Amino acid sequence: MAIEMVGVVVGIGGGRRLDRCGFAVRPGEIVGLVGGTGSGKSTALQVAAGALKPDRGRLTLDGRDVTRSRSKLREAVGLLPHAMPGPFDLTLDEWLDLWASLDGVPAAERGVRIAAARDRFGVPSSRIQVGQLSHGMRRRLTLARLWIRQPRVYLLDQPGDALDGQGLRMLTAAVRAVAADGKAVVIADASPHLPASLCDRVVCLEAGAVVMEAKRGEAEFEQRIASAQGWSA
Repeated sequence: MAIEMVGVVVGIGGGRRLDRCGFAVRPGEIVGLVGGTGSGKSTALQVAAGALKPDRGRLTLDGRDVTRSRSKLREAVGLLPHAMPGPFDLTLDEWLDLWASLDGVPAAERGVRIAAARDRFGVPSSRIQVGQLSHGMRRRLTLARLWIRQPRVYLLDQPGDALDGQGLRMLTAAVRAVAADGKAVVIADASPHLPASLCDRVVCLEAGAVVMEAKRGEAEFEQRIASAQGWSA
Protein backbone atom coordinates (compact mmCIF):
# COMPACT_ATOMS: atom_id res chain seq x y z
CA MET A 1 0.00 0.00 0.00
CA ALA A 2 1.33 3.42 -1.00
CA ILE A 3 0.91 6.44 1.26
CA GLU A 4 1.37 10.06 0.24
CA MET A 5 1.30 13.37 2.09
CA VAL A 6 0.68 16.46 -0.07
CA GLY A 7 1.17 20.08 1.05
CA VAL A 8 0.40 19.36 4.70
CA VAL A 9 0.36 22.29 7.12
CA VAL A 10 0.14 21.87 10.90
CA GLY A 11 0.00 25.11 12.89
CA ILE A 12 -1.45 28.11 11.12
CA GLY A 13 0.67 31.27 11.27
CA GLY A 14 4.10 31.54 12.88
CA GLY A 15 5.91 28.56 14.32
CA ARG A 16 4.41 25.98 11.99
CA ARG A 17 5.17 22.38 12.90
CA LEU A 18 4.71 21.32 9.26
CA ASP A 19 4.91 23.79 6.38
CA ARG A 20 3.50 22.41 3.09
CA CYS A 21 5.19 19.12 3.84
CA GLY A 22 4.90 16.34 1.29
CA PHE A 23 6.41 12.95 0.55
CA ALA A 24 5.32 9.55 -0.78
CA VAL A 25 6.23 5.96 0.10
CA ARG A 26 5.60 3.02 -2.23
CA PRO A 27 4.93 -0.61 -1.28
CA GLY A 28 8.19 -2.36 -0.43
CA GLU A 29 10.07 0.92 0.02
CA ILE A 30 11.89 2.06 3.16
CA VAL A 31 11.99 5.85 3.43
CA GLY A 32 13.77 7.86 6.10
CA LEU A 33 12.67 11.19 7.54
CA VAL A 34 15.79 13.02 8.63
CA GLY A 35 16.43 16.42 10.14
CA GLY A 36 17.41 18.08 13.38
CA THR A 37 15.40 18.38 16.57
CA GLY A 38 12.13 20.20 15.91
CA SER A 39 12.30 19.69 12.14
CA GLY A 40 8.84 18.04 12.07
CA LYS A 41 9.69 14.33 11.76
CA SER A 42 7.44 13.09 14.59
CA THR A 43 4.63 15.46 13.61
CA ALA A 44 4.71 14.15 10.04
CA LEU A 45 4.41 10.56 11.30
CA GLN A 46 1.49 11.48 13.57
CA VAL A 47 -0.36 13.07 10.64
CA ALA A 48 0.36 10.09 8.38
CA ALA A 49 -0.96 7.72 11.07
CA GLY A 50 -4.21 9.63 11.48
CA ALA A 51 -3.30 10.63 15.04
CA LEU A 52 -3.09 14.35 14.20
CA LYS A 53 -5.41 16.28 11.90
CA PRO A 54 -3.67 18.60 9.42
CA ASP A 55 -4.80 22.21 9.08
CA ARG A 56 -4.26 22.06 5.33
CA GLY A 57 -3.15 19.57 2.71
CA ARG A 58 -4.18 16.00 2.05
CA LEU A 59 -3.24 12.36 2.58
CA THR A 60 -3.81 9.50 0.18
CA LEU A 61 -3.68 5.70 0.42
CA ASP A 62 -3.18 4.00 -2.95
CA GLY A 63 -4.26 7.26 -4.59
CA ARG A 64 -7.51 7.63 -2.61
CA ASP A 65 -7.93 10.78 -0.54
CA VAL A 66 -8.33 9.81 3.14
CA THR A 67 -7.65 13.22 4.69
CA ARG A 68 -11.11 13.33 6.25
CA SER A 69 -11.23 9.59 6.94
CA ARG A 70 -8.64 9.22 9.65
CA SER A 71 -10.27 5.96 10.72
CA LYS A 72 -9.19 4.47 7.37
CA LEU A 73 -5.66 5.70 7.98
CA ARG A 74 -5.59 4.13 11.43
CA GLU A 75 -6.86 0.83 10.01
CA ALA A 76 -4.04 0.60 7.46
CA VAL A 77 -1.17 2.44 9.14
CA GLY A 78 0.71 1.44 12.30
CA LEU A 79 2.70 4.01 14.28
CA LEU A 80 5.57 3.12 16.60
CA PRO A 81 5.47 6.08 19.04
CA HIS A 82 8.60 7.53 20.61
CA ALA A 83 7.15 6.96 24.10
CA MET A 84 5.81 3.59 25.25
CA PRO A 85 2.11 3.52 26.25
CA GLY A 86 0.96 1.96 29.53
CA PRO A 87 -0.33 0.35 31.60
CA PHE A 88 2.94 -0.53 33.31
CA ASP A 89 1.65 -2.81 36.08
CA LEU A 90 0.99 -5.74 33.70
CA THR A 91 3.34 -8.60 32.86
CA LEU A 92 4.89 -8.64 29.41
CA ASP A 93 2.44 -11.27 28.15
CA GLU A 94 -0.53 -9.41 29.64
CA TRP A 95 0.60 -6.13 28.05
CA LEU A 96 1.05 -7.69 24.61
CA ASP A 97 -2.32 -9.46 24.82
CA LEU A 98 -4.09 -6.27 25.90
CA TRP A 99 -2.67 -4.19 23.06
CA ALA A 100 -3.24 -6.94 20.52
CA SER A 101 -6.91 -6.86 21.52
CA LEU A 102 -7.09 -3.05 21.39
CA ASP A 103 -5.34 -3.05 18.01
CA GLY A 104 -8.00 -5.34 16.59
CA VAL A 105 -5.92 -8.49 16.15
CA PRO A 106 -8.35 -11.43 15.71
CA ALA A 107 -8.54 -13.58 18.83
CA ALA A 108 -7.88 -16.74 16.80
CA GLU A 109 -4.55 -15.32 15.54
CA ARG A 110 -3.44 -13.53 18.67
CA GLY A 111 -1.41 -16.31 20.29
CA VAL A 112 0.56 -17.17 17.16
CA ARG A 113 1.27 -13.53 16.32
CA ILE A 114 2.39 -12.73 19.87
CA ALA A 115 4.74 -15.72 19.97
CA ALA A 116 6.25 -14.80 16.59
CA ALA A 117 6.79 -11.15 17.54
CA ARG A 118 8.29 -12.04 20.92
CA ASP A 119 10.74 -14.34 19.16
CA ARG A 120 11.60 -11.75 16.49
CA PHE A 121 12.52 -9.08 19.04
CA GLY A 122 13.85 -11.28 21.85
CA VAL A 123 11.05 -10.48 24.30
CA PRO A 124 10.93 -13.20 26.99
CA SER A 125 7.78 -14.72 28.42
CA SER A 126 8.09 -13.45 31.98
CA ARG A 127 6.08 -12.59 35.07
CA ILE A 128 8.07 -9.37 35.44
CA GLN A 129 5.97 -6.21 35.12
CA VAL A 130 6.46 -3.78 32.25
CA GLY A 131 7.35 -0.98 34.68
CA GLN A 132 10.42 -2.96 35.80
CA LEU A 133 11.91 -3.30 32.33
CA SER A 134 15.01 -1.52 31.09
CA HIS A 135 14.54 1.21 28.50
CA GLY A 136 15.92 -1.05 25.79
CA MET A 137 13.59 -3.95 26.61
CA ARG A 138 10.62 -1.56 26.67
CA ARG A 139 11.57 -0.55 23.14
CA ARG A 140 11.66 -4.18 22.05
CA LEU A 141 8.25 -4.75 23.61
CA THR A 142 6.77 -1.74 21.80
CA LEU A 143 8.22 -2.96 18.51
CA ALA A 144 6.73 -6.40 19.13
CA ARG A 145 3.30 -4.80 19.62
CA LEU A 146 3.45 -3.16 16.18
CA TRP A 147 4.62 -6.35 14.48
CA ILE A 148 1.75 -8.26 16.15
CA ARG A 149 -0.67 -5.80 14.58
CA GLN A 150 0.82 -6.31 11.08
CA PRO A 151 -0.23 -3.00 9.46
CA ARG A 152 0.17 -2.35 5.74
CA VAL A 153 2.26 0.78 6.39
CA TYR A 154 4.84 0.94 9.21
CA LEU A 155 5.72 4.37 10.67
CA LEU A 156 8.64 4.12 13.08
CA ASP A 157 9.53 7.06 15.34
CA GLN A 158 13.04 6.67 16.78
CA PRO A 159 12.88 2.85 16.51
CA GLY A 160 16.50 2.33 17.51
CA ASP A 161 16.20 4.33 20.74
CA ALA A 162 18.02 2.50 23.60
CA LEU A 163 18.53 -0.69 21.58
CA ASP A 164 21.85 -2.50 21.95
CA GLY A 165 23.69 -4.15 19.07
CA GLN A 166 21.55 -7.28 19.20
CA GLY A 167 18.36 -5.25 19.32
CA LEU A 168 19.44 -3.15 16.32
CA ARG A 169 20.21 -6.30 14.33
CA MET A 170 16.74 -7.65 15.17
CA LEU A 171 15.14 -4.34 14.17
CA THR A 172 17.06 -4.21 10.89
CA ALA A 173 16.04 -7.76 9.98
CA ALA A 174 12.40 -7.12 10.90
CA VAL A 175 12.19 -3.93 8.81
CA ARG A 176 13.79 -5.57 5.79
CA ALA A 177 11.42 -8.54 6.11
CA VAL A 178 8.23 -6.44 6.07
CA ALA A 179 9.54 -4.34 3.17
CA ALA A 180 10.33 -7.53 1.24
CA ASP A 181 6.71 -8.54 1.90
CA GLY A 182 5.53 -5.40 0.11
CA LYS A 183 4.84 -3.17 3.13
CA ALA A 184 5.76 0.52 3.07
CA VAL A 185 8.07 1.67 5.88
CA VAL A 186 8.93 5.18 7.11
CA ILE A 187 11.71 5.65 9.68
CA ALA A 188 12.29 8.88 11.60
CA ASP A 189 15.49 8.76 13.63
CA ALA A 190 17.70 11.30 15.38
CA SER A 191 20.96 9.63 14.33
CA PRO A 192 22.08 9.01 10.74
CA HIS A 193 22.95 5.33 11.27
CA LEU A 194 19.60 3.59 10.71
CA PRO A 195 18.53 5.78 7.77
CA ALA A 196 21.94 5.32 6.13
CA SER A 197 21.96 1.54 6.58
CA LEU A 198 18.28 0.75 5.92
CA CYS A 199 16.60 3.36 3.76
CA ASP A 200 16.18 3.31 -0.01
CA ARG A 201 15.53 7.05 0.05
CA VAL A 202 15.58 9.87 2.60
CA VAL A 203 13.43 13.00 2.89
CA CYS A 204 15.17 15.85 4.70
CA LEU A 205 13.01 18.19 6.80
CA GLU A 206 13.84 21.64 8.11
CA ALA A 207 11.36 23.80 10.04
CA GLY A 208 8.56 21.48 8.96
CA ALA A 209 9.29 21.68 5.23
CA VAL A 210 10.98 19.24 2.85
CA VAL A 211 14.27 20.77 1.74
CA MET A 212 15.94 17.83 0.01
CA GLU A 213 15.56 14.19 -1.02
CA ALA A 214 18.32 11.68 -1.68
CA LYS A 215 18.35 8.09 -2.95
CA ARG A 216 20.66 5.23 -2.04
CA GLY A 217 23.36 4.97 -4.65
CA GLU A 218 23.62 8.70 -5.19
CA ALA A 219 26.94 10.37 -4.46
CA GLU A 220 27.30 11.54 -0.83
CA PHE A 221 24.06 9.79 0.23
CA GLU A 222 25.34 9.11 3.77
CA GLN A 223 27.00 12.53 4.08
CA ARG A 224 23.72 14.26 3.22
CA ILE A 225 21.92 12.29 5.93
CA ALA A 226 24.59 13.11 8.51
CA SER A 227 24.46 16.78 7.55
CA ALA A 228 20.67 16.91 7.83
CA GLN A 229 20.86 15.32 11.30
CA GLY A 230 23.55 17.74 12.46
CA TRP A 231 26.25 15.06 12.71
CA SER A 232 28.68 16.80 10.36
CA ALA A 233 30.14 20.28 10.38
